[in-house]
Amino acid sequence: MRNLVKNGMMFLAAITLLATSCDQINDSENGGKGTVVLSLTDAPFPVSLVDQANVTIDKIEIRMMAAEATTEEEADKPAQYVVLFEGSEKTFNLLDLQNGVTAELLSMDIEAGSYDLIRMHVTEAGVVLKDGNEFDLKVPGGTSSGLKIKISPALVIESGVESEVVLDFDVSKSFVAQGNIKAKNGIKGFIFKPVLRAVCQKYSGIVAGKVFENATTPLLEAHVQIIAADTVLSSALTDASGNYQMIGLPAGTYKVVCEKEGYTKVTVDPVIVKAREKTVVDVPMIKTTP
Repeated sequence: MRNLVKNGMMFLAAITLLATSCDQINDSENGGKGTVVLSLTDAPFPVSLVDQANVTIDKIEIRMMAAEATTEEEADKPAQYVVLFEGSEKTFNLLDLQNGVTAELLSMDIEAGSYDLIRMHVTEAGVVLKDGNEFDLKVPGGTSSGLKIKISPALVIESGVESEVVLDFDVSKSFVAQGNIKAKNGIKGFIFKPVLRAVCQKYSGIVAGKVFENATTPLLEAHVQIIAADTVLSSALTDASGNYQMIGLPAGTYKVVCEKEGYTKVTVDPVIVKAREKTVVDVPMIKTTP
């Protein structure tokens, strides 16, 4: 993977929690500039047959909230957007960004103020299977002006302060497999329906742990989901050591559900997430009776 923008950027092997400022205040009257750091991560995807799930990006913008705007049309005028990146197309394999791994997309100084929406232009999408078959996917026509990703609560840039926003690209929902994904040569194609969320790191926490059998045997590719009010917020697949990690979770109370074929589903409830803290949830699983 390559740098998207210069200015001290690098791809991270683990999430870096930066000094963030996302309070619901407006510091624009104080003038000056603050720094926005934008990182990309991914929810899991059935990886037993898939080698790559790629997206190509050529432009990213962020919208400054306009106090005088009374309609969405007024708020969405081009003048309200700040271009964070525009240039040569860059491609990312989202399967490299699982279990808390992020790619730092950019880091740049922008005017102090409140920002509520990111617009990201995706030019191409594709999937490469482990057997070498490739699928070039059609990017929906409605995304020609860019995918709109709401930042909630709004990001506030303060003069001299660095703020981080994580974009969670849900691969399992964005790349919809056609055919039987459990059968060899059963995948006939994919439909690209991009699903993303944006979260300000100041208000988010991490849930991580290990999934195992008999207290000592780690389980690979167990599917761990964190759920709020019957809505899956994020999910992860365990690695070879049984470890998983889900980042960018707004502070709150959730339940964790863990599933793996051949094992009894496990639900852990409640799971409390606190801002800027890691909640450890280890999950023992039992094989189902043949």
